[in-house]
Amino acid sequence: MSLDGRVALVTGGLSGIGRAIAAKLASNGAHVVVLDAGEVSRDDGISGEELVAALPTKSLFHQGDVADPDAVGAAVERTVSAFGSLDVLVNNAGVTVFKSIDALEVDDFDFVLRTNVRGAFVCAQVAVARMRTQSRRGVIVNVASNFAFVGATDAVAYCTSKGAVVSMTQALAVEVGKEGIRVNALCPGATATEFNRAHRARAEIDAEWQEMTPLRVLGTGAHLATPDQIADAALFLASDSSAFMTGASLVVDGGWNAR
Repeated sequence: MSLDGRVALVTGGLSGIGRAIAAKLASNGAHVVVLDAGEVSRDDGISGEELVAALPTKSLFHQGDVADPDAVGAAVERTVSAFGSLDVLVNNAGVTVFKSIDALEVDDFDFVLRTNVRGAFVCAQVAVARMRTQSRRGVIVNVASNFAFVGATDAVAYCTSKGAVVSMTQALAVEVGKEGIRVNALCPGATATEFNRAHRARAEIDAEWQEMTPLRVLGTGAHLATPDQIADAALFLASDSSAFMTGASLVVDGGWNAR
């Protein structure tokens, strides 16, 4: 699944799934621009500049807020200036607030939707405008979640936001498909990242996630995906191996949705 000569913008690419996706795309030949609101990775404290310097292709780090059209426009302009095109957008940036409905504040809800939904929309809007000018039109991969389709404890805001991302994916795919732009959603299940570490450390949450995940990793019994396993699916959606897929939701959740 070669991406030689392609240029990818990965949002939220400093940590977790986004970082694994950035590395996977670069290892398959793409120039990668990592767009992140932070300066250092949640995983290990590495800086954005250090992260992209370690990638196997020439790549860039750009700090910015995905929900800010000016910041996203600047990131895309820098991407095109450096590499000549924008072929792949991975809308991975995301936040959550794990609280019960009684404790969830309206500001919490707005905080989650601002990044997860507005941010994905802003990035897609800017990317589509650019992709329309290119002979090779491009691909958008929206990282949603299996929680777009199922409920989970203390996750009302997150589930709502990811359901919206799936619906946005379908609508956008219909709108731009005749122009050759593909838009798909990647829906990971429970994954071992810093993003959810504190939440899944709660015994009752871990028990719930184990109960809901039929698949176990042979030899370990693990019920969580690794970021690299999710990145494999992102590579598939970004590459020509999925050339006739659009408007789809690829669920990678160890069977959770089969329940």
